[in-house]
Amino acid sequence: METKQIEMHHRSIDTATAGWASNRRRAALLAMLAAGLLAVLPAPAAAAQPAAAVPQLRISIDHVYGTAEGVELRCDVYRPADHDVAAEQRPAVLVIHGGAWSAGSRRTMAGYATRLARAGIVAIAVDYRLAPAWKFPAQVDDVRLAMLWVVDQAAELGIDPARIGLFGYSAGGHLACMIGTLVDEPLDTQLSTTNWERHDRRLAELPQPQAICAGGPPCDLTGLHPDSSGLAYFLGGKPADLPEVYAAASPLSHASAGDIPTLYVHGERDAIVPLQSSRVLYEAQRDAGVASEFLTIDKQGHLMTFLNPKTGEAMVEFFQKQLAASGR
Repeated sequence: METKQIEMHHRSIDTATAGWASNRRRAALLAMLAAGLLAVLPAPAAAAQPAAAVPQLRISIDHVYGTAEGVELRCDVYRPADHDVAAEQRPAVLVIHGGAWSAGSRRTMAGYATRLARAGIVAIAVDYRLAPAWKFPAQVDDVRLAMLWVVDQAAELGIDPARIGLFGYSAGGHLACMIGTLVDEPLDTQLSTTNWERHDRRLAELPQPQAICAGGPPCDLTGLHPDSSGLAYFLGGKPADLPEVYAAASPLSHASAGDIPTLYVHGERDAIVPLQSSRVLYEAQRDAGVASEFLTIDKQGHLMTFLNPKTGEAMVEFFQKQLAASGR
């Protein structure tokens, strides 16, 4: 990147920190508001179809997908009602909520999970441990645990383990991007993003997703002022004290030709996570030859992009294309 581009990017990251990470109450409010709106809005796919034509769903809740430090981690599974799990393997998408890594729950993603299931894709909406009680990389490890659970439960859920995707919004988008950019990184880099030990077999058993969709994700946590404390609740300290942690927690640090194809969806007027925060990773991947895509939602901010039907439509279309057949 040229000097001016770097300076612009760093200014955008400072803006994001001031407006989002350093004000977690605002992020928590957004998560609660989103949950409330999703509870009263009609399911996204229903609006465009007659009631009789809307595919029915089978939803099972409160599955325990893993335990970490004594905490049971839970998920909800959304499937088409006509899915014969014994006869048909369908693609699956892990759905990861936002909330500044410190708020929110899988319930806020019910609308997206419903949309995926109505499109014939099994959706698994997950919770993860929240900061500040649990700091990075606990959240990344929880997503890893969920991926392993999906593979372990593939036969019971009628899932094709070779056709798995990840979708997340905001902090959930960041976690999805972490998984998508780390798949081809060496073990030492992997170890900088996990609390698991070097010889933990789970690292070798992790499935490789075929597609990532990330809405409004912060993709570079470096470049902050060395004394900024905006992300200390999540990363454990200031950039001056933990530069290696800030780098490890930044998907941009891991961008390479082996990244998973990713669709980025970002609001043009996002003041909480500025558009450039994900655009910079998209451009790095495209320069490396990764078939990533970028969709800007015009005139929309962070929350309204989350609620915008265009985000869900683009997400489903991307996964239908990317998960249509096994392999990349």
